[in-house]
Amino acid sequence: FLCSRSRLCSARDLFATPTPQSFQVGINIIEAQKLVGVNINPFVVVKVGEEKRHTATQKSTNCPFYNEYFLFEFHEPRDILFHRLIEISVFHSKKIPFLGTCIGTFKMDVVTVYSQPDHRFFQKWAVISDPMDTRAGVKGFVKCNISVTARGEVVGSLPTSSSSQDEDIERNLLLPKRVPAERPWARVCIKLYRAEGLPSMSAGIMGGFSKIIGEKKVFIDPYVQVSFCGQQGETSVETNTTDPEWNEQISFIEMFPPLARKIKVQVLDDANVGDVAIATHYIDLQQISDSGRNGFNPTFGPAWVNLYGSPQNSALRDIHKDLNEGMGEGIFYRGRILMAITVEIFSSPSQPGEVTVEVEELHPLPENALGRKEEFLLFAAFFEATMMDSSLSSKPVSFEVSIGNYGKAEEVVTKVWRKMEKGEVKEEKQPLLDPGSDGELDVEVLAPASAALNKSVTNSQRPEPMEYDRSYSCLPMMHEKPCVYVWSYWEDHTWRLCISNWIVKLAERLEQGLDDVEKLMRRPKAKAEERLREVLEEFVAGCRQYLLSTERKTMAHPNNLDRCRMKYLMRNIILYAKQGLRMRRRLTRANVKEKVKETRRVLTKLRFMAKEPQCTLPDVLIWMLSNNRRVAYARVPAQNILYSVVEEEKGKDCAKIQTVFMKVPRLHTGEIFAKLEVYMWLGVTKYAKNCLAELPEEFKYLSESGQEIAQLSAYSPPSRLSRDDFSYFQLRAHLYQARGILPADDNGLSDPFARVVFSTYCQTTRMLEETLSPMWNELLLFDQLIVDGKKEELKTETPIIIINLFSHNKFGSPEFLGHAFAVPQVKLVDEPYTKPALQFFDFYKGTKAVGELIATFELMELDYSGYLEDVEPKEPDYLGDPHAGRFIIPEGIRPVLKEFRIEILFWGLRDLKQVNLFEVDQPQVIIECAGKKVESEVIVAYKENPNFTELVKYMDVDLPEQVYLHPPLSIFVVEKRAFGRTVLVGTHVVSDVMKFSPRELEEDPEDVPK
Repeated sequence: FLCSRSRLCSARDLFATPTPQSFQVGINIIEAQKLVGVNINPFVVVKVGEEKRHTATQKSTNCPFYNEYFLFEFHEPRDILFHRLIEISVFHSKKIPFLGTCIGTFKMDVVTVYSQPDHRFFQKWAVISDPMDTRAGVKGFVKCNISVTARGEVVGSLPTSSSSQDEDIERNLLLPKRVPAERPWARVCIKLYRAEGLPSMSAGIMGGFSKIIGEKKVFIDPYVQVSFCGQQGETSVETNTTDPEWNEQISFIEMFPPLARKIKVQVLDDANVGDVAIATHYIDLQQISDSGRNGFNPTFGPAWVNLYGSPQNSALRDIHKDLNEGMGEGIFYRGRILMAITVEIFSSPSQPGEVTVEVEELHPLPENALGRKEEFLLFAAFFEATMMDSSLSSKPVSFEVSIGNYGKAEEVVTKVWRKMEKGEVKEEKQPLLDPGSDGELDVEVLAPASAALNKSVTNSQRPEPMEYDRSYSCLPMMHEKPCVYVWSYWEDHTWRLCISNWIVKLAERLEQGLDDVEKLMRRPKAKAEERLREVLEEFVAGCRQYLLSTERKTMAHPNNLDRCRMKYLMRNIILYAKQGLRMRRRLTRANVKEKVKETRRVLTKLRFMAKEPQCTLPDVLIWMLSNNRRVAYARVPAQNILYSVVEEEKGKDCAKIQTVFMKVPRLHTGEIFAKLEVYMWLGVTKYAKNCLAELPEEFKYLSESGQEIAQLSAYSPPSRLSRDDFSYFQLRAHLYQARGILPADDNGLSDPFARVVFSTYCQTTRMLEETLSPMWNELLLFDQLIVDGKKEELKTETPIIIINLFSHNKFGSPEFLGHAFAVPQVKLVDEPYTKPALQFFDFYKGTKAVGELIATFELMELDYSGYLEDVEPKEPDYLGDPHAGRFIIPEGIRPVLKEFRIEILFWGLRDLKQVNLFEVDQPQVIIECAGKKVESEVIVAYKENPNFTELVKYMDVDLPEQVYLHPPLSIFVVEKRAFGRTVLVGTHVVSDVMKFSPRELEEDPEDVPK
């Protein structure tokens, strides 16, 4: 079963924002061989992206030796660097320096190097060929090392090379695995038919509303620029239109398979001053081809490609401009473009003489080549908006939901704009223009026949602070849930997304299963092997079911890529099912870890296969508007909420309450701006009556005016859902300890406390001073909560709990150290109570794991009077002083402690590095475990005698009986400097203390650090 509400991985993907990183591309040009030409003076030019460097010139030789090393440094997001090309060219130097004639070049993009083992090619020969003369064949070989390293990556040691004279060049070519040594030339054609719904750029500040005021609208003059493998081509310019028709094809000539993975398609506006990018889209050749034995060459479309970019229309003050140039995830829909890609491979005699970029005219596509447009309904109900940043404090907040250009609200105008069907005014709705209502104006009324009214923005509400701890705010949605609905028109190619959804669900189930297995592997005596066997069985059964269903599947208006992809998916799913069976057969208790790794590899391939390259429906964007300004957004792929009659083909979040995290455009801190619970449904109008089928029964449907809708029709979805009767719950959060958390202070420690957020409630643990493994041992009790959703589904669709970890700051706001996500164990009224076991949860900050939490959470239904019925679980005991009102974790859940003695023998310190440019002179060692500390003596003069005189010290600590719950032991080396300041020299964490204990555990374990 797949969960939407409590899916935990969404947070990791959430902050995969393109943060700039530091990269180094190192290229070592060693020598060249077999260069063509008589009496030449060769030098090599190396170009990465826009930067160029060159070697010295060797006089009259055909096999020059250089051994020169060039380092290119980049500080930019990973994606941008990976699209850059590395070019190695050999020139023949004439009398005038640097005015050489080109003998030949070699091109490869950075990502090809990065995806090699160890991110490098070592001592390989690059084949040099002349783009001006393709028939001439190979012009020589250059031997080089190329490596790409990100900052902080460990670089493996270089193999020692035997640079013998007679080494085999043909066997060591600079090519990735499975690329043939002789690559034929091929023509790559990119056909551009037309675009629609491009944003109209405004001339000035007022330009955006000129259409309404009745002035001349400023249109754009769009053209398309395509770049591939270092070559560029452009279509002609269409003037004054947002729906241009080009009908042109741009063809490149390149060796096949090409060593660059992306084709960049950019729509620009031809302006007098400088051309402005409207939007950029990358097409990944790996997704539209298959290099296997029965594979297919790259092919695409004709299909629509959706473009995303920044929300602004004028290029003057646009802070998100680089989103339009393809850096980072677009946050606004900016039209779509109809295109196709074909590749033809030349046989040697027929190939063209030189590499050129050609632009030719095309016949336009026939009118209904992609099928008629269908009407889609997008319905969303907001159940909860909490954990909102406190910066939103008092201004009213509303949400806008849009798909494509449908549902976008113009920012200032608030009048209702409606187009009625064939001129008849429907009386029972509102009059045509009613300045009092707060619908918003949608400028592009694209609606054909059925002209139902879109309601895409919720009514604004003022945020209130959350209960218990007021550091976050939430919207009051307890009794009424606002709804929005948008009709839109797209060609119905949903069958592509249905097939993709099927594979996504296979992958999600497999991943959930593997996560279970890994949790079990952390504990001794757990049945990890049996669980993995079940997971693999389920996976194979899922593959079978997929194969049976796709044999009967019909495709409407398929193109070449669809047919090839269909066969490719069938072939690979059969292959993975066979691998699954084989792994299950060979599974033993000893090799569980290895088999989990193997299954993870299959999972990665499945995830890649599930991506549909020709996605016709654009993503749904949810914007949070505060005071009519856009503050935060979330982008939900249409595929995830798409309705289908077949259960397996439905989007994984269709008609379910799902947790959505809002993020601020271009913020890399990894903090969540707001957390929503939304119920979403997207489907063709003929199924629209199903859009409310999955909502909990106790809701009444209200129309805009507040009357109850008795009979739902497809064209009047409710504007609000209301409810009166509630079931009450109690949440108990048992936080035992955290370990391995980030240090926030200069002394290498933190003052951690945790905020636990559930629904509209937030509570805080106590703050513990100076520790990296805080042992809170605290129970947070949330009483009389109201939880939305169907009661019988709460077991599987459980609301998510977020644990935010902070370090207390004496001056200023606390420092964010990461967050963890947890799902509580649910107990309904009529079920017996069982005590939960402590579990591990990982803290994340951005995409990095930063420590773990040991805790457990239970959500219990209260009886009608709002109290717990039976004897168990008892009222909790106080932790320390009863007046503080803090509770301790109850007995069966909190671990049983035993007393241990840790003995430490201090010998000495070695090899201490400088700290802040000063030598370390008076170091001291501090050892901490389970909140107890031992300090060594201070070494008086480290330079002269780095050994301790007092050798043996010990401390008595209370450790849990279960070994896997043991806190880590931290070793700190500090130095006392002038004015009583301590400086941290370094730390080390021993995660498993028991490995220092004697064999018979009855004796006290002792610990001998370095």
